[in-house]
Amino acid sequence: MKPATKERLFLWGAAPVLAAVLILLAVLQYHWSGQVSEATRSQMQSNLHIALVGFRQDLARELAATGSEVRSEIGDSSQIDPADWSQQFHQWQTTAAHPTLVAHVYLWRNSGDAKLLRLDTARTQTDTVNWPEGFSRLHQRLQEMSPSADRPATDRSAADRGSRQRRPRAFADGSPRPRHFRGGPDSRPPGRTRGRARDPFPVWWVDQSIPALVYPLRTRAGSDDAPRPPTLSWIIIQLDRNTLDKEIFPELTQKYFTRAGRLDYQVAVLDSANANGSSKGEQDVMYSSGAGFGADSALPVDASLNLFGPLTHRGGTPLAGVEMFPLTQPRPSANDRAQGQGNERSIRLEPLTYAGVQSSWDLVVKHQDGSVEAVVSRLRRHSLTVSFGALVLLAITMAMVMIASQRARRLAMLQMDFVAGVSHELRTPLAVISSAAENIAHGVVADKEQLVRYGDSILKQTRQLTQLVEQVLVFSATQQKPQRYQLRALDVAEIIEAALENTASVITGGAVSVERHVEPGLPAVAADFAALSQCLQNLITNAVKYGGDSRWVGIRATARKENNSVREVTVTIEDKGIGIDPGEMKQIFDPFYRSPAVAGSAIHGTGLGLPLAKTLIEAMRGRLTVESELGKGTSFTVHLPVAEGPYAVGVQTALDNEASAASG
Repeated sequence: MKPATKERLFLWGAAPVLAAVLILLAVLQYHWSGQVSEATRSQMQSNLHIALVGFRQDLARELAATGSEVRSEIGDSSQIDPADWSQQFHQWQTTAAHPTLVAHVYLWRNSGDAKLLRLDTARTQTDTVNWPEGFSRLHQRLQEMSPSADRPATDRSAADRGSRQRRPRAFADGSPRPRHFRGGPDSRPPGRTRGRARDPFPVWWVDQSIPALVYPLRTRAGSDDAPRPPTLSWIIIQLDRNTLDKEIFPELTQKYFTRAGRLDYQVAVLDSANANGSSKGEQDVMYSSGAGFGADSALPVDASLNLFGPLTHRGGTPLAGVEMFPLTQPRPSANDRAQGQGNERSIRLEPLTYAGVQSSWDLVVKHQDGSVEAVVSRLRRHSLTVSFGALVLLAITMAMVMIASQRARRLAMLQMDFVAGVSHELRTPLAVISSAAENIAHGVVADKEQLVRYGDSILKQTRQLTQLVEQVLVFSATQQKPQRYQLRALDVAEIIEAALENTASVITGGAVSVERHVEPGLPAVAADFAALSQCLQNLITNAVKYGGDSRWVGIRATARKENNSVREVTVTIEDKGIGIDPGEMKQIFDPFYRSPAVAGSAIHGTGLGLPLAKTLIEAMRGRLTVESELGKGTSFTVHLPVAEGPYAVGVQTALDNEASAASG
């Protein structure tokens, strides 16, 4: 098998294999991108849920710490010293992170009192006030949760005998009674009720409509010999909503939803209880990190979570897949309590519910760039764009490598043909010169006329060699760097005459007839005489070599006009020879190229004539075009710009002088 055939087969086999590899890489990249996007989506959603739970837990810790501090300062509600309480409260405010969180503190005893005992935080006194506006539902709810005042008390002897009255497991309205509710520190002897009270495991209720923290206190009055029924009191800590909106919620938002100094999500806290009376599509926005976010209930969000009670999405759907962490610190050990440590106790916050009213604070978030899904989709598109761009670049590189290898192979073959052609062109003149010189040296040529004939043959072959060498040198010079010519105004007829004179031996040797037609009154052209003459010589030589049996070459020089003004002069050299195949028209100006139809024939050449002619013409701001029909001949047309300004004046003056000399 020929090497060219092997290489062609290898190329045809390599291209499909490489294309299949690229397609496989694209499919795998698309699949991998989907897996990465799914993992990114899951990670973002998991991080978002963790941030929601962290927001909820930190809010619970803040409220629990506040309630615990106020509770410990009150101690036994029956023995409140207003001055002492006010002093302790102000000390707490000086060290608290949010001293304005507590708006008012109230005490209410379920003993028939219709009013509240307000602990004034500004003055060292207590006031008896009516239930504030908006507290009516809380008042009714606390009455339902309080045990009946006429319930018989347990006598001391029964307690000494170890008998214990069974206490109900629920309040009168059916709400669950916490484990600590049966007594705790409030059941201690009267002498030990002052100071910081410590409940085993306290539960605080949160009224989200006020908002307020509510805690029950049970105190026992009377002596050991004459016990009285226990009195149930309630601590009501009204929270400052403005502090929640302006301080606590923004701080938690910055803590859990900010990355690299930028807020990744829009955050809002919605109050569903106060939104019941709002217009359709609107909701009560307690806090919003962006203007208008959260006001439209129809706007989809990335995630939501209630701030109190069991973990649920907005609307009450249980939140699955998120672990609930402890809300507060564990109970301090006995050693910690002995050392004065561990004052922060475990506190659980439960929402205070009302019959027929679903009250809930909901935390809703939405990504700043639209949604988590939109962010993941955009990241995937970016990843696919980069990866597919790399694959496209790889495909282009592979195609360029294959094309370059093909062109390098083709150039190598052309160069080999050029070497063979030049060698043949050199060998024939050298053989003639060598034979003639040998005959003269050995005295074979004695006649003077014969000697002159040998001398003419040697001169002719020497000129042919000189032209060949000059052509190769000029081509080499044009390939190394662009040629710059000193253009001047030239007469087209004079250049044609010089080209015909220099190719006279070729024309005479081929027995070719030349038909020349130069349009009269042609303007001068801007060109370099030697370069333009070389171009015309190459075209005339090609016309003689490939003219076939017609033995005819035509040369025409005409002017091309636009708007009655001559723009360029064309010189056409044509023959009636073998013509050029249409598939080879774009290759005939490539260096070293020779048509396969003539490469193996007796017509010899170097493949440099046409490329050199085209290069020289374009260097003079002209152009070379070709028209050919296979089997009918070929015509090459040189388009030359008309000389303008001093060029035209100089040529016209020279022509006038010649005309005057001829007439004289």
